[in-house]
Amino acid sequence: MANPTQEIFESKEIVKGKGTKALDIFSRIAPDFRAMRSFGASDYVKALWDRYIENYNEDNSINGKLFEYIIISLLINRNILPLYVQARVAFVPNVDFDLLLYTDEKPIALSAKTSLRERYKQADLEAIALKYVHRKAECYLITMSEKENDNINKKIKNGDLIGLDRCYYAGSSDFDALIAYFEKLSLKRAGSIEIVTASSVVE
Repeated sequence: MANPTQEIFESKEIVKGKGTKALDIFSRIAPDFRAMRSFGASDYVKALWDRYIENYNEDNSINGKLFEYIIISLLINRNILPLYVQARVAFVPNVDFDLLLYTDEKPIALSAKTSLRERYKQADLEAIALKYVHRKAECYLITMSEKENDNINKKIKNGDLIGLDRCYYAGSSDFDALIAYFEKLSLKRAGSIEIVTASSVVE
């Protein structure tokens, strides 16, 4: 029988298909993540990440998806919804955004990466592509590497990266402030887009 975490993730179609290894591990470290609503945002992420590292850090291929699930569950707990997972945006080709929030004014893209290495370059290119279509879009990179976080923010400040607005270490008070900002937004589902509109159509 599925535990509460599995039931929520499967019912909301956060995972495609049952029994994925990452979901199985996440369900073990957070069998009912709803019970952790009182945790601060950064404390919540650190607590679950530490449980994972201490008990299940056996497969690096799981790290990224596990971290993404932690961020998703945090946003659900804070009622930062609706939330798009592995989202595609019209007129932004060949890009799957890890997570996406949407308001009347703009989309907000979140790229969740445990460690960055060269991945920040991909996140910046995706942010540029989104802002080319949606000028007011906000794009944030979230990581579990405090050192790499500082390096990326220096690159953003120096103009070496032009798409990303900021990088956040998920174990910091700055990350708490980001989540508090999201909580104040009026989020909504993105509407459908008519590809062509005209005063009349001659056929």
